[in-house]
Amino acid sequence: MFMRCVKEKLKNSEIRTKILFLYVTALILTLCVAIGIFSFIYEHNTKIEVGEAGVQTMNALNGNLEVIFDNVTQFSNLIYFDKDIQTSLSKLQKNEMDASVLHNIQKSLSNMILSGKYISSVFIFDQYNNYYRSYKVGPIHVDKDQLKQTAWYQRMIQANGDGFFIHKCESVLKFPTRPKRNYISYVREIMDVNDYRHLASLLITIDESTIRDYFTEVSKENSSTFCIVDSKGDFIIPPEENSKEIRENLSSIKKEEIGYKTVGLPDRDAVLVHKKMQYNDWTIVGLMNITTQEKVRENYVTTVVIVAIVTTLFMVVCTIAMTKMIFWPLKKVQLHMKKVEAGKFQKIEISGSHKNEINQLKIGFNHMVYSLEELIEKVKYEEKIIAKGELDLIQAQINPHFLYNTLDAASALALIEDNENCFKIIQALGRFYRNSLNSGKDVISVEDEIDCIQSYLTILNIRYENRIQVTYDIEEEIKPLNMLKLILQPIVENAVYHGIKEREGKGHITIKGYRDEDEIIFIVSDDGQGMSQECIERILKGKTQTGKSGFGLYSLIQRISLFYNIIDPLTITSEVGTGTEIIIRVKVIRGDGADGTEGIGR
Repeated sequence: MFMRCVKEKLKNSEIRTKILFLYVTALILTLCVAIGIFSFIYEHNTKIEVGEAGVQTMNALNGNLEVIFDNVTQFSNLIYFDKDIQTSLSKLQKNEMDASVLHNIQKSLSNMILSGKYISSVFIFDQYNNYYRSYKVGPIHVDKDQLKQTAWYQRMIQANGDGFFIHKCESVLKFPTRPKRNYISYVREIMDVNDYRHLASLLITIDESTIRDYFTEVSKENSSTFCIVDSKGDFIIPPEENSKEIRENLSSIKKEEIGYKTVGLPDRDAVLVHKKMQYNDWTIVGLMNITTQEKVRENYVTTVVIVAIVTTLFMVVCTIAMTKMIFWPLKKVQLHMKKVEAGKFQKIEISGSHKNEINQLKIGFNHMVYSLEELIEKVKYEEKIIAKGELDLIQAQINPHFLYNTLDAASALALIEDNENCFKIIQALGRFYRNSLNSGKDVISVEDEIDCIQSYLTILNIRYENRIQVTYDIEEEIKPLNMLKLILQPIVENAVYHGIKEREGKGHITIKGYRDEDEIIFIVSDDGQGMSQECIERILKGKTQTGKSGFGLYSLIQRISLFYNIIDPLTITSEVGTGTEIIIRVKVIRGDGADGTEGIGR
């Protein structure tokens, strides 16, 4: 009964009263109790911490290496699907080096390797044993007769176009000035995209130094050593030191996906950490130094033990009591405040009917959350209405302007009695407006959007004498899906008027579309004059060089963001004199989606 009264009194007392009571109680208890053995606990925890930190480091390091390998794989896709390379390799019909083929392939490889950050060299071996290459550091001697004798070549032929990584390349490449040069290769068969016949073999190399840079950067922080080994215990990327100790302990880690163990070195203890990679049978192995932690323990163990004997029990009792009675409730309030900062408005559960400061704080917080949530929703609703009205007005401004120009062109064709082109331009104009208007609905099918682009480009090609060449690569499965209308038209218009029209001769536009889980990805690229990074930043911020506003890429970004509730739906990559690539990311609309964002897949 007495304890119940004390407990009830503490619950309703002020925080400072609770703290004073708890500290006085804990201080008395510290005079009666001693602490256990500190050294063993510290050493055990140190090794666990080093091991767990090593696992985290290994996961991060593996993630960095996967970025490198993924970049190389994507780079191989660029080469595989490069139109010039495909066309040039398909033309080969004899065992002689064709000058035009050599020029086209060398040009494509030279342009591509400049953008390959992690790529050291690229080689293509055609079906007649000719090879084409581009590299950053030479010289490189190529033994092309050795190619078809290698084990990886036979494996590549059986892989049906899938690439894989290998260690070096079985003497196909030799380095006269650097015979001990170490590297990793990515090999892949290049097949004809039309009939899947063998065209060539692709070999891409990554220097050991590229991977070693990541190892060195991590090693600086914790005096560790890293390497990559295969299932046979051979080093793919050797360690800079302690290779013997690492090799001796490899047998104990082969079966585990990730883990660590303590090993003894001649001058210190260390933790051997490993993680299997997703490529081949390779494993990343790290040797983490724990000498520094042990030296700290040796220097301070005596002092810490003395202090711990006096204060540990005091801290434990005080911490548990204060955490349960004071800090847990305050921590819950703090966590909910962080959620509010992140935009998640969640109310705090109020336990009991005690009228203390913490419960009063929770009540006030819940009232604030409710008020903020109502205010933000109201502001969002009003901003959405304003933004949609402004964007609809901007969108309406382009169609009459395009209509007038097209009708002028049709009138000119009629005057010169070019009936065929006059018929084509009027027919294309009708299809364009039928798809773009779409009975006032905001969405159309992907197939209709592409048809709208085709009609638009038909009109422009008649006006500009077929200067625009277009390639479409749209997956069949996305054609029936719905999307916000007139997404691609502004991008294609930008490619024509600001890219191709400003250059001499004909230009080429590629439009690609595919589905990625619950998103549809469109990629529009051109070989126009391109633009600088400064120009891209101005576009993304809605600032043009002339200072005038218009229905451009910035307005398109706003339309997509508003309709799909997506932040940064466009990615622009461009190089002056080379061309521009724009990637558009939208969500899959389930149902007709005509009422705005409702019906968008999540």
